[in-house]
Amino acid sequence: MSTDLTPGARAQRSWTPLEKYAFRTFFIFFFVLIVPLNTRFYTQWFTTEWSNLHIRDMGRLSGSSFSPIKVSSDRPGANDTGGIPVSRQYLLTIYPESGEFGLASYINWGLAFVIGLLGAVIWTLADRKRKSYNTLYYFLVTGISYAMVIQLQGLTFSKVFPTQMPDLALTQLNTPFGDFVAQKLYWIQFSFVHDYEIFAGFAELLIMLFLFFRQTRALGAALALAMVGNIAFANHAYDGGIHLAATFYALGGAFVLWRYLPALWRLIVKEEDTEWKSHYFPFAKPWQRYGRIAFKAFIFGFYFVTSGYLHWYNYKHDSYKVPSRPGLAGARGLYEVTEFKVNDQVVPYSPVDSLRWQDVTFEKWSTLSFTVFNTFVIHGEAGRGKQFKDVDRTYESAGTGGGRRHYYYETDTVNQVMYLQNKNKAYQNQKLTLKYSRPGHDRIILQGLNEYRDSIYVILDRKNKTYPLYMH
Repeated sequence: MSTDLTPGARAQRSWTPLEKYAFRTFFIFFFVLIVPLNTRFYTQWFTTEWSNLHIRDMGRLSGSSFSPIKVSSDRPGANDTGGIPVSRQYLLTIYPESGEFGLASYINWGLAFVIGLLGAVIWTLADRKRKSYNTLYYFLVTGISYAMVIQLQGLTFSKVFPTQMPDLALTQLNTPFGDFVAQKLYWIQFSFVHDYEIFAGFAELLIMLFLFFRQTRALGAALALAMVGNIAFANHAYDGGIHLAATFYALGGAFVLWRYLPALWRLIVKEEDTEWKSHYFPFAKPWQRYGRIAFKAFIFGFYFVTSGYLHWYNYKHDSYKVPSRPGLAGARGLYEVTEFKVNDQVVPYSPVDSLRWQDVTFEKWSTLSFTVFNTFVIHGEAGRGKQFKDVDRTYESAGTGGGRRHYYYETDTVNQVMYLQNKNKAYQNQKLTLKYSRPGHDRIILQGLNEYRDSIYVILDRKNKTYPLYMH
């Protein structure tokens, strides 16, 4: 199979009416999906603090999705993304039975496609004499390819420098398997095997590089369709939070690959001699050549080099899913609740007591968790997002049920007081103030008021527990 990209040898046949209408539809459809339509995206390029650029800036500088309709779960806390500010105004909010993970989550795509169908009718009436859209097709394929590159970089580099699925916290290691929601189980599988997480990151980086260059774009599209398409299936199976993004890479990959398929079919399946002719915009004028070079240099410099550096820096100094504030010094571990009092009355251990804590974990960062037999609304997310505040970093708590509560805390070491706040946004007003004492290295005594304003007195003794997962 030979490839002829010279302008003089292009296939110049006229397109059929159906081909032209289909192209017009998909051009409008993809334009609506990949081109930010809100002015805020463009103004932020002039308001960003470039001297203090952060990994969290990369997401908002990578585009914005077409979502005039918000798909939500009619359940407090179900859509908790860990403190990401909700400032967007939606035209409509719907609460489908399947929540944000079912077929209804594609409603904005359906709306974009309807806009494409209707827009194509108007376009057809206004442009009847056009024989083909070869040049516009070339730029559409290029635009989709670069959109995939830009939107994939965040997921790619957070795997190359493994922060997307960090090491499991003690609270997760001490949570029964059945107490995790399906989505969380899918995410924490990668926490066991960082080598595979890094491998997946380099595979995605290879897709980005292939899509970036025209000569390898077909291979990049095929890999995006196969690999990221598999991620889309997994996110649907596990109610993952990035099913729409993953499906977009598969859909974009299929569109980019589409024009190569007839020639490949004739060559591989029908075993015929095949000459594939592709239209390529010549960039003949100097300003076109220099503009193209400048654009490609910007995309590579910002979304490859800068993004890669920021993710590396985040990995080395401030992993975005793990709180950065140190916890109570030397307290990390799993603790048995030796004694528990409510309003000065001893509450003996019972696995079905709704007030008595059953076990407590202190992380090396400022998170304390305990289990109590009582129902509550579970975080609906797997701890996604790149939050600044430790109280909003919910990877170790989101998607966890079974009665385990997680609290962020700050410590007054002079007066030996801990100020705790529930990390679940459905209960963000639950705040505890507990005095602590440490009569021994492995014993902590807490006393104060619980979330019901009852006085509690708790004696905690550290358990000597070994975790086979991290034994070498």
